[in-house]
Amino acid sequence: MKSLSLFICSWLLFAACKKNSIETERVQTFTISSSINNGTYEIKVVLPKNYSSQKKYATLYVLDPEWDLDFVASECDKQAVAQQKEGVLLIGIGWGHDRVHDYAPVPLRGGKGGADAFARFIEEELVSKIEKDYPVAVDRAHRGIIGHSAGGLFAAHCFVSHNELFGHYMALSPSLWVGDQVVLINEKERRSENTAGNGSFFLAVGELEQEVMQPPIALFQKTLSDYYPHYKHQFYIARGLDHMGSKNSTIPEALTFYFQQL
Repeated sequence: MKSLSLFICSWLLFAACKKNSIETERVQTFTISSSINNGTYEIKVVLPKNYSSQKKYATLYVLDPEWDLDFVASECDKQAVAQQKEGVLLIGIGWGHDRVHDYAPVPLRGGKGGADAFARFIEEELVSKIEKDYPVAVDRAHRGIIGHSAGGLFAAHCFVSHNELFGHYMALSPSLWVGDQVVLINEKERRSENTAGNGSFFLAVGELEQEVMQPPIALFQKTLSDYYPHYKHQFYIARGLDHMGSKNSTIPEALTFYFQQL
């Protein structure tokens, strides 16, 4: 119990990731207030290099942008060049509530389990604004989401419970232990309606993650392999790295896989 408590504390407080600066002229910021969950969110849109209003870009929604947006943007630039692909439009969704409240599908550590309302905010309010204001593809197949830890939990929750929203999922060290593995429970209930869909799923974990993390992630990977034949999926283990350090490895791997699907 002591070990789990320490893990939860570190899970809530970590902010370790590589920092890379984005050219300021590529970043556009606005605030949006949700009528669905009453949150007010700072949104950072990162335009791809060589941006043109005459093109139609894929969109990638980035959770915890306060920590990870710069790094994700830098890696996307590298992958666009390395794979000779068009860049993507990044949307960093800032914290409108406590992140645990928005990302967890059940009450946890003071949060009230607002993941479903947060997903509705993204789908009904944020996506519609992005697709109205920017030259982007408007179909599910060209939308993706990336998140780590609680953000990874939310990405997996969207795959299970809001599958119509994104076509590409990157869940890095997702905290699938939350709610007695509620995401895995919900997956079984919704499997019949989700397995007909297609897209991609990148799942990752650090080799040295806390014991509580490992079993549900392994089970989720087996579920993807066994029941989702129309999804391209990849499972990656960051060797020698723990929960906090792993995303410096898993983010580049995830984006390499993601760009391969574009």
